[in-house]
Amino acid sequence: MRLVVRSLAVVLVTGFVLGVLTSFGQKLLPDEVSSFANSSGSWSLVAFLLALRAPRLGVALVGGALALWALLAGYLVASELRGFATSSWLVTFWGAAGLVAGPALGLGAWWSRYGTAVQGGLGAGTLAGVLVGEGVYGLTVVGDTTAPEYWWGQVGAGVLVWLVATWWHRSVTTFATALVTGAGVAAVFLALYDRV
Repeated sequence: MRLVVRSLAVVLVTGFVLGVLTSFGQKLLPDEVSSFANSSGSWSLVAFLLALRAPRLGVALVGGALALWALLAGYLVASELRGFATSSWLVTFWGAAGLVAGPALGLGAWWSRYGTAVQGGLGAGTLAGVLVGEGVYGLTVVGDTTAPEYWWGQVGAGVLVWLVATWWHRSVTTFATALVTGAGVAAVFLALYDRV
């Protein structure tokens, strides 16, 4: 039980601190990487990496959700202290993301580390798809108002997740499953992001 509490405490504290840094990063980061502080891909990556440390599957599921909520809480507190109002849409969107996407990212992290070859491909492909999907969105939809270097970097990070999972499982099945899953998630991400 102590390991579970410690694991979730790390998720909450790390998520909160990174959420605070996100608020400041929107003004302080150089243009080439400023989208890092305004990207669902970066928060998804944080939730995935924090859930990767989970000692049990249930902790990974809860940890993925808590990570996104802690990021949101840190962002909201820092923005409020800096005198910037936050919208109810932001709270609703990221609150729902924590509820839906958080456990999915936690499951993906768990499967990437402990799952079968197919599960590893599904888990890594989910995160890779989010990163690549948002990267493509950044390059094609908001590319004229944001620096393309960040979006290319995010696409590269998605490809790296896919390759690391393939190496971890040393399986052609993982390679193919992650590729198909990533392409599907990226397509869904792009379709949904266009409506948000």
